[in-house]
Amino acid sequence: MSTWNDVTIRLLGPVAFVKDGVVTAIPGQRQRRFLASLALRTGQVISKEAITEDSWDGEPPLTVSGQLQTSAWMIRRVLEKAGLPRDTLCSHDRGYELRVPPETVDLFVFREGVRKVRDLYTRRRHKDASDALDTALALWKGPALADVTSSRLRMRAETLEDERTAAVELRALIDIGLGHYSEAITRLSELVDHDPFREDLYVGLMKAYYAEGRQADAIQVFHQAKKILREQIGINPGARMTRMMQAILRQDELFLRAGGPDLSEYDRRGGPPSLQMQG
Repeated sequence: MSTWNDVTIRLLGPVAFVKDGVVTAIPGQRQRRFLASLALRTGQVISKEAITEDSWDGEPPLTVSGQLQTSAWMIRRVLEKAGLPRDTLCSHDRGYELRVPPETVDLFVFREGVRKVRDLYTRRRHKDASDALDTALALWKGPALADVTSSRLRMRAETLEDERTAAVELRALIDIGLGHYSEAITRLSELVDHDPFREDLYVGLMKAYYAEGRQADAIQVFHQAKKILREQIGINPGARMTRMMQAILRQDELFLRAGGPDLSEYDRRGGPPSLQMQG
């Protein structure tokens, strides 16, 4: 990964600086929260109030101003050890700013990598997409903001985990495009176990089973999903899952062939004629 001055700020795992493969941990929970709050929005002046909210969940100590100054001082010391100038962390009247380019932060490198992968996948360059996505996913060294305990920052970390899940789902679709159906089934099954209410995961799993020649298993996925959705959250399968089931029953190869058009592309073509699904 190309980073400014060969230093990476890690958010996808324990918060740290990494220089030439050497990890420098951020000492203290307060400092990790402070750095994470800034690194999530590099190049912006983050108000002291926003940093305080991130760091103390709306219940700051009476000494909050001094503690923010101490955190900034301690992080500047770590910056110097990582080979960055102290003014990388700038103080302003209103707050603080982390002056680093986006490619210094692993999160933004991951997002840009996934964006390029989606473009490659759209152009059916499945092998290139596979290699690029493996590189992007390798940036994750654990759960996002793994050693940060603030409730507000934990909520942000959960949204980052959703991005990771979406990337793994895309990896499974790429596997289908490459004809690696068993790998796709394994990835998607794990995602479904983790998040059983995501209909798009069931759609991908049905497609993978069908592509491997396991039509009965693909149909079973639909009925299992329908049962879970009805019993646990009181809804029926949505349009995408229903259309996938219809296509499997019709053996619609345009819709289902391995490496064929994804659902959104097929939807733009009009999709198959609707069938009345049995309850």
